[in-house]
Amino acid sequence: MQNLMDMKVDVNSAAGAATASDRLTMGGIVARMERLPGNGMQVRARVLIGCATFFDGFDVIAIAATLPMLIAKWHLTPSQIGFLIAAGAVGQLIGALLFPALAERYGRVKTIAWSSGIIGVTSIACGFAPSYAVFVVLRALQGIGLGGELPVAAAYISEITRAHGRGRFVLLYEVIFPIGLLVSNALGAWLVPHFGWEVIYYIGGIPLILFFTLRRLVPESPRWLGQHGRMNEAAESIAAFEASVKQPLPPIPQTEDVLDAQRHVKHPKRTIRDLFGPLYLKRTISVAMLWMTCGVIQYGLLTWLPTIYKTVYHAPLQLALNLTVGASVLGVIGSLVCAMLVDVVGRKPVINVSFVLCAVALFCAAIFHNSSVYVVGTFCALSFGLLGCGFITAYVYTPELYPTSVRALGCGVGSAWLKIAAIAAPALVSSTLTTNISVAFWSFGAVLLVAALVIHLLGIETKGLVLEQLEN
Repeated sequence: MQNLMDMKVDVNSAAGAATASDRLTMGGIVARMERLPGNGMQVRARVLIGCATFFDGFDVIAIAATLPMLIAKWHLTPSQIGFLIAAGAVGQLIGALLFPALAERYGRVKTIAWSSGIIGVTSIACGFAPSYAVFVVLRALQGIGLGGELPVAAAYISEITRAHGRGRFVLLYEVIFPIGLLVSNALGAWLVPHFGWEVIYYIGGIPLILFFTLRRLVPESPRWLGQHGRMNEAAESIAAFEASVKQPLPPIPQTEDVLDAQRHVKHPKRTIRDLFGPLYLKRTISVAMLWMTCGVIQYGLLTWLPTIYKTVYHAPLQLALNLTVGASVLGVIGSLVCAMLVDVVGRKPVINVSFVLCAVALFCAAIFHNSSVYVVGTFCALSFGLLGCGFITAYVYTPELYPTSVRALGCGVGSAWLKIAAIAAPALVSSTLTTNISVAFWSFGAVLLVAALVIHLLGIETKGLVLEQLEN
C-alpha cells in the first residue's frame, strides 16, 4: 500500500496536476485513465475476469454436448428438450437484469465474483442431478450466474481501457467466450462418449475459485468508484493500474478529445428509465436487435446442432459432436479476425457485414437441406464463423453506448434480449426437427437481415471515442 501511495504522489507531481485523492474529480479520473498505456494490472484483470467469461461460455453450451445422452437417459421428448434449454435461458434472463443492477450498486468486481460462485456451485450440482426435473431446476439456477457475469464483465473491461485501441483490447478479452464454447464442445466430443455426461459439469465448477480470489487480485473500476463519490478508493484503484506500468508515465493528456470528455462527465447521473427515453432510445433498439439476433442463432441453432445432425441426418454421435466443434472453431477464428478489424473499420460495419454474410450461409443451408450432413454442417459452421464477428462486437459496442451510471444496466438489458430470444428460438427448431428443418434455417437468416438493417439505420459509430464523449 505504501508503494501505491508513493506512486500517487510521484504521478501527480510529474503531471503537474492537483489530483490528490481528496481532490480527485471525475474529469481527473478520465484523464488519468486515458493516459494509461497497456500495463500489467490490465493484463491481470483481463486474464482473471477472462477466466470467468471462459467458463460462462463453457457452461452455457455444455448442454449441447450432453443433450444427446440426456435424451437417451431420461427418454426426453422434443418439448421436454425445448423446455430444458429454455429453463436455462430463463435463469440467464433473470441474471442479466439482476446482476447489472447489483453491479451499479455494489461494484463490478464484487458482482462478477458472486456470479462466478453461482456458476461453479450449480455446475457441480448438475453433475449429480438424479432426474430430469432436478436437472432443469439446477440449469435455471446456474443460468442466473451465467446471465449476470457477461454484461458486468463487459462493462468493467471497457471502463479500465482508454479510447485508443479499446476495441481490440476488449475483444481480445471477449474472444475467451467463444473459446469457452469451443473447449466445451471439444471436451464434450472427447470426454462425454468415454466418461459420461457428468464430467463436463464437474469441470464447469472451476469458477467457484474466483468467488474467493477475484476481489483480492483485481481493483474496482475507477470510473464506477468516482461515479459513486468514493474518490479515495478511486485514487487507490488508478494508482494500482499506474504502478504496474513499466515505463515512465506520459503527461496527463490535454487533447481536445479528453478535455471534451471531462466536460461530459458533468452531466447528471442517468437511471434505467433513460435507456428508454429520447436520449438513448435508438441506441437501446439497436442493442436489442443486436443481442436478440445473436441469441436466436446461438441458442436456437448452435445448442441444437449435435441433435440436428443426429436426428435429421442420422449422423453417429461422435460425428455430430465433431461437426459442432468445427462450427465453434470457425466462431473463434471469426472473433479473432473481428478483434483485428474493429478499431480500423468501426463497430457497425463489422456487425452488419457479418450478419448479412451469416444470413447468406443459413439460406444456403436451407436450400441444400436435403444434402448430406457434411454439406449442411459446412454451411452451419460458416454461419457461426461469421456470427462470431457480430456477436463478439456486441460486447465492445454495447458498453460504449451508455454512461458509467447505467453502463452495466445497459449491457444487462441488451443481454436480457439475448436470453428472451434463447427462450423462444429453441421452440422453432423443436417444431421443425422431424418435419422440415429448412424452415428454421430460412427464419434465422431473415432475422439476421432485419437486425442488420435496424443497426444500420439507428446505431451510432463509437470507434476511437472516449467513453464520456459518447454519453449524449
